[in-house]
Amino acid sequence: MGRELDVATAALQRRPEGPPLIGLLTPLVAWWEDRHLELMAGAGFDDVRRAHNAVFVNLPPEGRRLTDLADAAGMTKQAMGELVDDLVAKGYFRKEPDPTDGRAKLLVWDERGLAAHEATMAAFATIEDEVAAIVGDEDLAVVRRTLSALVRATHAPHARST
Repeated sequence: MGRELDVATAALQRRPEGPPLIGLLTPLVAWWEDRHLELMAGAGFDDVRRAHNAVFVNLPPEGRRLTDLADAAGMTKQAMGELVDDLVAKGYFRKEPDPTDGRAKLLVWDERGLAAHEATMAAFATIEDEVAAIVGDEDLAVVRRTLSALVRATHAPHARST
């Protein structure tokens, strides 16, 4: 089996159109995430980890229950609970009573979380400027349009997930 995988991998790498897109996107995403964390640390948020993004990107301004947050992130409630507890302890979020259910709690943004969100937006702008310096503004615009079209097409209600 190992030999067949080596042959298949070599064939993919010799394709005239180049390596599979995932082979290009994966290291780019890893670089982006590393650069983001580096810039966040420089902005005073050196206690943020990559895993925390599951909370940051899935928490709307009005807050959300832990169960709903876990569902939105595609995680177990237990795994999300660990991330939430860590971020609450670090002052990024706080838990408040859910006004619709006195037994439930909502996770809501705290001042440090809002400041981290602002730092993230600044970091993303910096990273995009760095990418534009490498490929140029026109090519970056083409990449953005192309990726946007792919996201719309693959996340449309009629699109099937694989």
